[in-house]
Amino acid sequence: MNKRSYVIVGAGMSGARTAETLRARGFDDRIFLVGDEGRLPYERPPLSKECLQGSRSLFSTTLREWDSWMELAVHLVLDDPVTGLDTSSGTVRLSSGIDIAADKVLIATGGVCRDLDVPGGDLPGIHSLRTADDCDHLGDRLRRGNSTVAVVGGGLLAVETAAAAAALGNEVVWLCRSRHPLTGAVGGHAAAHLGSYYRQADFDLIPGASVVGFEGVDRVRGVTLSDGRTLPADIVLAAIGQRPALDFLDTSGFDTRHGLQVDKRLETEVPGVFAAGDVANFVDPFVGGRVRYGTWLNAQSQGQHVAATMMGEAAAYREVPWYWSDHLGLNVQIAGHIDETASIVSREHSDGSASWFYLRDDRVVGAVGVDVPRDVRAAMLLMERGVAVTEAEVADAAVDLRALAKKVAA
Repeated sequence: MNKRSYVIVGAGMSGARTAETLRARGFDDRIFLVGDEGRLPYERPPLSKECLQGSRSLFSTTLREWDSWMELAVHLVLDDPVTGLDTSSGTVRLSSGIDIAADKVLIATGGVCRDLDVPGGDLPGIHSLRTADDCDHLGDRLRRGNSTVAVVGGGLLAVETAAAAAALGNEVVWLCRSRHPLTGAVGGHAAAHLGSYYRQADFDLIPGASVVGFEGVDRVRGVTLSDGRTLPADIVLAAIGQRPALDFLDTSGFDTRHGLQVDKRLETEVPGVFAAGDVANFVDPFVGGRVRYGTWLNAQSQGQHVAATMMGEAAAYREVPWYWSDHLGLNVQIAGHIDETASIVSREHSDGSASWFYLRDDRVVGAVGVDVPRDVRAAMLLMERGVAVTEAEVADAAVDLRALAKKVAA
């Protein structure tokens, strides 16, 4: 009897969880897990925090050791990127020239960091932070200390890196185009609240700063802003977002401009070809439209779900979006859809922690918490179960929202 071959393109969190889940669900035919890095699958969140500072080894982020993958009978193909997918023949081509016949294919290639497309943007000393190798190179420079560091970007990766670089004894400036950093990630209310912490941090925050170029000859020496200033910098981190890593599909006929569109089961328009994680453009029932998430939970959950889909199950993917950041001693958590047109209710606690709930038609659609994970967990439960709440209940810190969700749902 001929064995089937399932090829997973991308050996990150999504791809790894898919391979594990296929085996856990009883799939006993061939699984190929193909990655473009010369490392075993690993998790990325520690790269911008503990690993960058050197308090945690890159080796410790590995999801499974080699022997464990062998026990699962997963064929690991590392450091040999996929260069093409022939959907008519069901063939996956590797950069080495090898073709792998595939009965089903999962595309889980993650993202590629966006570059700063300005004069001098290719100078040595300008870094991105996506892979373990990126972390290794940047961390080696930062851990020497006494450097002038510019972090460009307004998101969570930017603030995590700025905080880590400052803690290592570097002079750090954080350059953010928006008035309040993190507005796009956590919404205006939480961003304004966090701004007070950032203004007291061991780095300089310059909001409303637009980078127009870099100075230097052999390596970067300065950052030029739109207001004419040039700030000294011998290390730069560009943390300005990412795009789907789908260049290998350029000749395959897929529309990859906004990721890969998938149905509710995470299957593309081509039967037998699926997508999960950062590249999957799917309809989120908690948002009501198509989205693409580059988060740890989304990568893991979609990897586990798509394994069931590849084995013939028809359930729709349904998971409340959630992500987090730990920096400057703060724990920031975000769930659902941060909709600035919704009713925004603040929930303040006596210990100084706070959260913001986004309500539409008496239903929670999103929430942000600073040092109050229990509020975000409650928000996720309310969203999952569709429980109606009042603004007064949400605002009153004495109300146990988790108990309310459980009681109403029961």
